[in-house]
Amino acid sequence: MKKLLAIIPLAAAAAACNSSGCLDNGSALPLARFYSSATGDGITVDSIQINGIGAPGDSVLLSPSLRKSQVYLPMRADAPSTSWVIAYRQKALDFPELNDTVTFAYETIPYFASEECGAMYIYRITSVTHTFHLIDSIKLTDPLITNVDIERIQIFFRTAQEEPAR
Repeated sequence: MKKLLAIIPLAAAAAACNSSGCLDNGSALPLARFYSSATGDGITVDSIQINGIGAPGDSVLLSPSLRKSQVYLPMRADAPSTSWVIAYRQKALDFPELNDTVTFAYETIPYFASEECGAMYIYRITSVTHTFHLIDSIKLTDPLITNVDIERIQIFFRTAQEEPAR
């Protein structure tokens, strides 16, 4: 009977360690954060709208009514690049000629995560192009986009600075 009692705690411990189902994030979504090009500090933006170009329905990723310091920018697995339009909806900036366009070119890589999670795509960004209306620059912290939820893209916006006191 002592041997059976010794096996039961081991079986319970093994069951506790074995997770059923997939607990990993199944999507490779690059997280982009917003920064001031003047200070390098993180910023929260309002009154901007981000739409996909050529995506089904050109869905709105970021509504101008939301204040955000970051956004997830999904890639299209069926295309070698994805483009986004950033429209500035503040009254003084709400002109189509001030909209910025950001394009990510990448390699789509099929990846088998596990039996529970199945397959997914990861992306290796090969280039980033953008217009320079209110975006000063874009920096990749890591060009490999996986399902790990960390910042991969830094978007630096031109921001107004206070005049020095005289």
